[in-house]
Amino acid sequence: MGSVTPFAGIATTSGGGARSSTIPRSSRTGGSVGMTSAPSRSDSLAVLVAGASGMLGTALQEVLGKLGMRCAAPAEAEFDITSPPAIREAVRGFSASLRDGERGVLVNAAAYTNVERAEDDRELAFLVNETGAANLARAARDADLAFVHVSTDFVFDGTKSGAYDETDQPNPVSVYGASKLAGERAVFYEMPDALVVRTAWVFAPVGANFPLKIVAAARERGSLSVVTDEVGSPTYTVDLARGILGLAGAGASGIYHLVGGGSCSRFELAREALRLTGLQDVVVEPVSARDFQMKAARPANSVLDCSKAAVLGVTMPLWEDALARCLARTLLS
Repeated sequence: MGSVTPFAGIATTSGGGARSSTIPRSSRTGGSVGMTSAPSRSDSLAVLVAGASGMLGTALQEVLGKLGMRCAAPAEAEFDITSPPAIREAVRGFSASLRDGERGVLVNAAAYTNVERAEDDRELAFLVNETGAANLARAARDADLAFVHVSTDFVFDGTKSGAYDETDQPNPVSVYGASKLAGERAVFYEMPDALVVRTAWVFAPVGANFPLKIVAAARERGSLSVVTDEVGSPTYTVDLARGILGLAGAGASGIYHLVGGGSCSRFELAREALRLTGLQDVVVEPVSARDFQMKAARPANSVLDCSKAAVLGVTMPLWEDALARCLARTLLS
């Protein structure tokens, strides 16, 4: 089918132009659609975001704004998580701005996420994902702020037959996964009552994410090859942001899994993204992950069990519904 592109899990070939159209307004039906919980105005959270320019950081700012809650989102140059002095200054200023009745929360949405490059850049991956996370947790502890650290399905090896829950033993198979697991452990060392939220297959209306890459590749080329033997739960950043705030508002601590409802393969996700964007006539060939020459191993099973979060009233919409909402925004923007 042609040469592999830089897109993880996608191969493309040249061909005729693909048809495109506006996204259908309605999402796929079938199954229950959970509503992500988020704190009400009375919870009075004020949130300082590390990684504010990223996909999740952007969503956190959007959701907090709609809830009428204050959000501090310093630029990376002012809030370098690998620089303890920069962190102390940002946290000190944020803490001083807290109003009576507000509960301050520091959310770490910053990370080194280039899975392939991390294999050759181990030092930087661990500097950001372990040392940076520890720096933030320490600063939050010293300032008496709640701390939320965002982690990943890559802490698991993907060999389990069912969904991973929070009690399953991590066993990362890549440098990226190892650096994120080290970050989790560093966070709990610095702040035992921190909240670690593991998520997976994150997508957004903008940024480098799988559904948008699929749609872009389909519009440029005549056919795609997408893996069928990697399974996970696609997660919309807006829903994830609301879920994180819901857990923080409930005073949760420890490890929680938070992903979109349901699960699918990369192939199924690609087909749905193309259907929603009017590109369903694009040929998509199912292939194995073994057909891609990747440096980093990836978990074949990234499905996470979110039952623990549901006990606190935090549930996530089905991934199909979330994808429809996300792509509608992408095409209308």
